[in-house]
Amino acid sequence: MRKIKFINRYHKRAVLEDDFVKLEKALEKKLPDSYIEFYKLSNGGVPEENTIYDEDEEVFNISFLYPLLAKETESTISENVFFMIKQHVLGNRLYLPFGEDGSGNILYLDFNFNEPTVCACFFDEPDEETGLPYTHIEIAENLFEFLEILEEYREE
Repeated sequence: MRKIKFINRYHKRAVLEDDFVKLEKALEKKLPDSYIEFYKLSNGGVPEENTIYDEDEEVFNISFLYPLLAKETESTISENVFFMIKQHVLGNRLYLPFGEDGSGNILYLDFNFNEPTVCACFFDEPDEETGLPYTHIEIAENLFEFLEILEEYREE
């Protein structure tokens, strides 16, 4: 797995096996190995490689990736994976939020597939086709692919 560099980290401790067990229980799904490996390497923060491009157009710019903490008091920010799940931000228990951009749009794993796909929910863009007040798009087929396509922001 590609290890990304972080400008800033918010967590106070490494992820424990117990955190993964609690998350799987909350989701009622087994976490993919890529998710577990990623969180063992880096428990949230501001990634240096923070932008996803589609050809030359910016698709998503990550402000931060949520830490995975079972206790909210162990984080210096209120947004962590467990907090976001409890808030039902995405309204679907098969969506696992793990990061966001500066506008509150959320990156998440969609567990409706055998290997969860990485998607983004854009709250500031209504989906005219479905009539929903937000748009969901697939970013990558899995977390490994997602990490491979991350780039540093391109200055214009």
